[in-house]
Amino acid sequence: MVFDMEGKNLSNSQSVTENIYWLALQDKLDLISTRKVANAVQELGSMKLFWNASDSYFYKLGLDDKTIRKFNEHKNKIRLENYWKMLESLDQMSVKIIRYIDDDYPEMLRELDDSPLLILHKGSVKDFHNCVAVVGTRNASLYGHTMARKLSRSIASKGYTIVSGLARGIDIWAHYGALEASGGRTIAVLPWMVPVYPPEHAEFLKDIEKRGAVLSERFEKPSDKSAPSKFVQRNRITSGISRCVVVIESDAEGGTVHQVRIALSQGRKVFALKPKDNERAERGFKAFLEMGVTPIESDKEVLKFLDETPLKAEERKLDSYYQHSLD
Repeated sequence: MVFDMEGKNLSNSQSVTENIYWLALQDKLDLISTRKVANAVQELGSMKLFWNASDSYFYKLGLDDKTIRKFNEHKNKIRLENYWKMLESLDQMSVKIIRYIDDDYPEMLRELDDSPLLILHKGSVKDFHNCVAVVGTRNASLYGHTMARKLSRSIASKGYTIVSGLARGIDIWAHYGALEASGGRTIAVLPWMVPVYPPEHAEFLKDIEKRGAVLSERFEKPSDKSAPSKFVQRNRITSGISRCVVVIESDAEGGTVHQVRIALSQGRKVFALKPKDNERAERGFKAFLEMGVTPIESDKEVLKFLDETPLKAEERKLDSYYQHSLD
């Protein structure tokens, strides 16, 4: 379906118009919390009404002069027609918008203080209730690659969905391992949908879409200098949808360390694989232990934790529903 600003040829113009405003606000989510936006949308009846609300209404929400001014500047600066074009591209790519207020928004992610206003979803897997994140360094050793693949394959074979970030190193081997398991599923959480990063994984991403899913809160890579920060921001989604996080090799600094800090702040259980003959990984492992991470030597401790912390009743119900829909 092709959309235009005059509203022609729209199968559901009200829904389409709403998504325009959700996408436009997503770019300025740092001003107003997702929960506050969702409550306001529920009260007013639509995102369009929230977008066009008066300053007096924003004062009522508890926003200060500076925030209201920046929000108004954002609204005056952007061109809404650009988001119509974005919707066109999303539709052509079969990418679905899952808003915070939608029933299929990941429940564990919804509970966070910094939940994304929306996430973009592409793929066959819609079950976010039985996920395990496997993360680590881009500069992994042979042992790290082997264990990332082995642990992910084993955990996926037990019915869990492996979550990682498609990056070089541990991430990509975690995805490989998950899809090697019979019926294995995996989710790639990206800083943006297009262009695929890293580019050499674009072809493999198609396999992930067939037996898993791709998630991101952004459609395009930022044109400014903020792109590196999006890798850190996406980490809260990686651990946010996961019941626990497994770290396989990392130095004492870098993106994996940020991921561990975020996961712990979210209340997620974090495991770290004991390294083997690797000075860099030893430094990171020691740092993780000081942060309160649980050391492991295999997937047994992870599976034991998952068995002993079953899904809530409502999550089991949803998990069963989504799995049935895939079957």
